[in-house]
Amino acid sequence: MQFTLNRRSTVPMYRQLAAELREQIVSGAMAEGYRLPPERELASRLEVNRTTVLQAYQQLKDEGLIASKVGKGTFVLPLQHIETARIPVVRHEPIDEEPKPSVVRPPWSVLFSDYSNRFTYHDIASAERAQRGDTIIDFATGSPNPADIPDDLLRSVSIEAFESREFDGQPESPIEGFEELRALLAEHMRTRGVQCGVRNVMVLSGSEQGIDLIVRAFINPGDCVLVEQSTFFPALQTFRSADARIIGVPVDEHGMRTDLLDGYCARFRPKLIYTVPTFQNPTGTTLPPERRSELIDVARRYQCLIVEDDAYGDLWYGGGSSDAHRPIPLKGMENAGYVMYLSTFSKTVTSGLRTGWVVADPHVINRLAALRRMVDQHTSTSSQRICLELLKEGRIAEHLRGLIKAYRIRRDAAIAALERYAPDEVYWTVPAGGYYIWVSLPDGVRSLDVLESCRSQGVTFMPGSVFDVDEMDDSHIRLNFVRPDAADIDTGIRIIGETIAQM
Repeated sequence: MQFTLNRRSTVPMYRQLAAELREQIVSGAMAEGYRLPPERELASRLEVNRTTVLQAYQQLKDEGLIASKVGKGTFVLPLQHIETARIPVVRHEPIDEEPKPSVVRPPWSVLFSDYSNRFTYHDIASAERAQRGDTIIDFATGSPNPADIPDDLLRSVSIEAFESREFDGQPESPIEGFEELRALLAEHMRTRGVQCGVRNVMVLSGSEQGIDLIVRAFINPGDCVLVEQSTFFPALQTFRSADARIIGVPVDEHGMRTDLLDGYCARFRPKLIYTVPTFQNPTGTTLPPERRSELIDVARRYQCLIVEDDAYGDLWYGGGSSDAHRPIPLKGMENAGYVMYLSTFSKTVTSGLRTGWVVADPHVINRLAALRRMVDQHTSTSSQRICLELLKEGRIAEHLRGLIKAYRIRRDAAIAALERYAPDEVYWTVPAGGYYIWVSLPDGVRSLDVLESCRSQGVTFMPGSVFDVDEMDDSHIRLNFVRPDAADIDTGIRIIGETIAQM
């Protein structure tokens, strides 16, 4: 048996192995009754983890191609069994002279669509389970601390929204959102330096819906999308689902290396450039003005569009009251329509308020609205009314001032703890806003090993591989410094620093 496994592919190794075995079985190269190597033997031969072989064998068992017998090994099933295994049936076969039902399970890996099979399923569920409980110091979850949710404000604006005469008997929202809310969002964007009107704004059920709609509108299978080498992983999932070609652009302490963009665009001719230029997730970096200009110039030259994801742009921790050095969105630096801007209330109010918005050329808004009819008819009317009340009379601005003050204190506490406890070989970003600190580990220290040890001590964070385009980054970790209670930050980072030092 000869196998060719691509260790740099985004396709999991077990799926590559299962595909190779399947081809040999179906082609007849492995005949009925052929005995496959034991898991440990094949894992050793291929220099992979035994779990990889176990998963590949289980997938082929689900498809009805192979079966295992205790003490005898794993064998290729008869052709008749393989052909009928596509239809789930219940059979009664004599085993130990007693009839017992044998259920052939649906071949899930065959039945699932190519669309869903393109996803890389990070074990986020187990990570979330590990983060539950009062004893966990959570630097992992990408949402605010529940204690920071403005319950009193939300309660009061909700009452006002539902008591409003305009709300009584209000017909359902247009697909683009209530015009009054779109006007308030346009006004909010103008305070950030983005000149836009109602026709440029569409209300979304979260900014991730905007990414999905943009991909549906613009990406064909094989189209190239440029992203930061480490980026927001749900965006990567969406691009993969569309069978896009995803190319990571190197980053440094100032974000995407825009000096390399001309070469990347000349070689790959991207359809889209997806970027989180302000307080980036996961690295916390911010693209300086000169790089923002360079990014826009390159996009214009190569006629490709920019998707600007700005979930954290309102959380700027700059000194004083002056906004002179506050980052201006890319959308505020060009007016020809090359930039499509996305943002959300989930990072500044509560993760349960799944309301976001897109700012784009009216041609784009019209196309996204048409595509949205196949997904949902409009953003929740109740959520829109709550956001309307938040944007009125400066309520959201007042809430943000208090939030920024609290988050700045936590950021400074996290940086001070890293300076106090991290070994000399550890480096990190100092974000000017947002949620995240990106920590570079010493050579030879693996993020997953650090995570496993820290979890056993009640501390959790996200490893860099989750965000990496190639899923190979094992030398970084992401810390969400706004998620833990302020009193726990020092303890949590001390545990992380001591764990890294021991390794």
